[in-house]
This record gives sequence, C-alpha cells and structure tokens, in this order.
Amino acid sequence: MPEVFYNTEGDCEFLKDCAEEEILIHEIIIKDVTAVDLNFSRMCSSKVRFENCTFLNCMFDKGEFTDVIFKSCNISNCSFNDSYFNRCQMISSKGMGAKYTGSSIQNMIFRDCNLEYANFDSSKLEKVGFQDVELSHGNVSQCRVKEVEWDRTRLHGTSFFKTSLRKMDFTTCTISELVLSDECSELKGAVVDFYQAAELAKRLGLIIK
Repeated sequence: MPEVFYNTEGDCEFLKDCAEEEILIHEIIIKDVTAVDLNFSRMCSSKVRFENCTFLNCMFDKGEFTDVIFKSCNISNCSFNDSYFNRCQMISSKGMGAKYTGSSIQNMIFRDCNLEYANFDSSKLEKVGFQDVELSHGNVSQCRVKEVEWDRTRLHGTSFFKTSLRKMDFTTCTISELVLSDECSELKGAVVDFYQAAELAKRLGLIIK
C-alpha cells in the first residue's frame, strides 16, 4: 500500500473531494486525520487503512467500505446510515453513539472497541463478530442477522427489539437489562449460561431458586 499521510488538524480536503465527486479511495493508508462536523457522505473506499484518525460527528451516510481497517480511531457520533461494509475491521477504536441504521454489514470484525450507544437498527448483519466490545445501551433492533458472534462483549441495556438471537452464543458476554419485546420472542434459541438464564428469566416473570 502506498502511504498517504494527513498530519494537520482539519486537513481533510482529499477525503471531502473524493466523497463529493464519488471517487474511489483505493489502496492507501490515512493517518492522524482530525475532522469535526464534516460531511463525507457517499465516500467509497477499498483496501484503505485509517490509523489514529478522529472523526467526530461526521457524516458518512450511503458510503461503501470494502477491505477497510479502522485502527486506533475515534468515530464517535458519526453517521454511517444506509452504508455498505464488507470485509472490514474496527480495532482498538471508539465509536460511541455512532449510527449504522439501515446498513449492510458483512464479514466484519469489531475488536477491542467502545461502541456504547451505537445504533445498528434495521441493518443487515451477516458474519459479523464483536470481540471485547462495549455495546451497552446500544441498539440492534429489527435487524436481519446471520452468523453474528459475540465474544466477551458487554451488553447492558442493549436493545435487541424484534431481532432474532437464535443460535447466538452469549456465554462469554455480560448481559443485563436487555430491551426486548413483551413476549421476549427474540430470546428463542439463544445460547446462555445458567447465570445469564436466571437474569433473563426475570423478564418472563420466573423465579429461579
């Protein structure tokens, strides 16, 4: 990968121009970019690595990300609504309050990330892994899901309203006060341990002795 460096705070003209002209950003490394309240909607990127970048409250709506890595980045409160992700990774990054509603996310790994209050509502999640992730108070509601894996992820007050958790294994995770439908039908077929089952049983009005 040829390296492209951005070290000046707010120096994002290259990214803005590519997004505005819908030009593919391809095979580069982007480091140390800082951007606040900027619009990068419809950004298309392939084989790009973002390192130590900060994007706060920026818009990436309707973007396309293929073989893209976010490492040690902060994308808190950014919007990726109606975007497409395939074969991407987010590593050791912060995405508190980030929005992915209506997106298609495939073959993606979130590892060692803080995604508290992140919103994945109405998205398609296929072959997505969450490893050592904080997703408390996040939203994963009304999603179409297939082969989603949870490993050592904290899910406190997370909403899975009308998202099937069938065949998902939560035994290494911390789960509490999940937001579910009144019938708790989302839990059918989910894999939990005894202590997690006791916590979830409260939603069904059961008392385990």
